[in-house]
Amino acid sequence: MGKAPDKCPMCGESVKWIKVDESKKGFSVGKAAVGGLLLGPVGLVGGALGKKKECYACGKCGFQHEY
Repeated sequence: MGKAPDKCPMCGESVKWIKVDESKKGFSVGKAAVGGLLLGPVGLVGGALGKKKECYACGKCGFQHEY
């Protein structure tokens, strides 16, 4: 997942292309690896803390996607 584009990738709309939700979820392999090296098995739990995800939606065509 990368950074969200400045306009809708489907129709090109930039004015109505807005962030509708932001959350933290998912498993981060990088965090788990560092946590495992520093803290052992307990540190692996750090990978479950998640990554920041943003959901964008287009008010013109209805396209939605998480970045």
